[in-house]
Amino acid sequence: MAKLKKDDLSKLGHKINQLKKRISRTEISGNTSKVAFRTMRINKIKKQINEILAKKKRK
Repeated sequence: MAKLKKDDLSKLGHKINQLKKRISRTEISGNTSKVAFRTMRINKIKKQINEILAKKKRK
């Protein structure tokens, strides 16, 4: 997986949407082994977005 730049908010949001789609597809198929990992990744990306927004507000 390619590293995302911290300033690309739209790409980070797109990545969250991709992970959400994967979670919904795995829940339909019944293979829920990676759902916890994906939700952890979503939370990590959301924290990055909040940090970026906080830095932009300070400036």
